[in-house]
Amino acid sequence: MLPTLLLANDQTLEKAYSDVLLTFSSLNTYEASYLQVNYWEEIDIYKSSVGKLYYDKENFLMDYSQPDGQKLLINENSMTMYDPVAEQAIISDKFEMELRPDKFISHYWDISEKELVEQFDNTIKIKLLTPQEEKIIITISNKMIVEFDIMDKNKNYVIYKFSDIQINKILPDKIFELILPKETSIIDTRTNK
Repeated sequence: MLPTLLLANDQTLEKAYSDVLLTFSSLNTYEASYLQVNYWEEIDIYKSSVGKLYYDKENFLMDYSQPDGQKLLINENSMTMYDPVAEQAIISDKFEMELRPDKFISHYWDISEKELVEQFDNTIKIKLLTPQEEKIIITISNKMIVEFDIMDKNKNYVIYKFSDIQINKILPDKIFELILPKETSIIDTRTNK
């Protein structure tokens, strides 16, 4: 009985994954509101941020409304993090993590142990355990990723929750143009400028 149940779970997980990839492959544009929660265990500090997420085939933008005015813009060649309070922008060509929901799940899927945590209506929760001992919970609803929670082996974590998701809608004009104020201090760490 148990091997049949495990096989059914594996099929459910693989179907959920392939449905997500198929849904996201049909996207030309994506817009959503997001909540980001970070927690650092060693210093016992929480930080919460909210904003809007936009992307198309070439660009990705997290536009924070809290902290107000912060932006994270990623295109093919670089990543720019802008903080208006510090009057600083950091430009880099190294990206530590892929934040597009479909790319994020693809990055971890094949290298992780997978477990079906919960399934109800059109929603499924999947736990991934990575070789680096990270625990990732991904919530998929109606074939769209609506949340991912990442906890490292030191119990630090980050949670991303997406709501008001709109796909293939015309994005605001020049949304991916980041014009920095003149007084901005720019730290450019790109290797190929």
